[in-house]
Amino acid sequence: MNPTDLTSKLYQSLIEAGVDINNIQEQITKEIARLNDIKPIHFNNPEKLNGLIKHNSNILLEVTFIGRDLSLKEDNWTWLVKEADTNFEHSLTILKYPKKNGYATMIKNSYGQKTEEEIIRSNLNNMDFMIDKMYSLTELPF
Repeated sequence: MNPTDLTSKLYQSLIEAGVDINNIQEQITKEIARLNDIKPIHFNNPEKLNGLIKHNSNILLEVTFIGRDLSLKEDNWTWLVKEADTNFEHSLTILKYPKKNGYATMIKNSYGQKTEEEIIRSNLNNMDFMIDKMYSLTELPF
């Protein structure tokens, strides 16, 4: 059975079971990840980044792990990043089920501009990498 037929069959069985559309999307995402042998991303301590962070620049960031960004269909891990001086809020999201094996899908929402990129999955364990990505949210998009 090809993935399209499997997805269609899964979708139909979930509808017959009375499952809502958000749950259907989540189940389809999980099944596609399982078929492609993609392991879900799990952070043992996502709150570790919480607090005030001052890096190489003079910008002070206030980071708060909020759990899941409900505006996205996909299951995710999201941090709010607030510039302490200006109160601008940005978000950094990692999808729980990446689109490619060995990578993580990162969604950045900065100054109202959403960008998505694939990063090497092992970089998620590097605190400096994550802090650099949070600071990249403060760069103006033009």
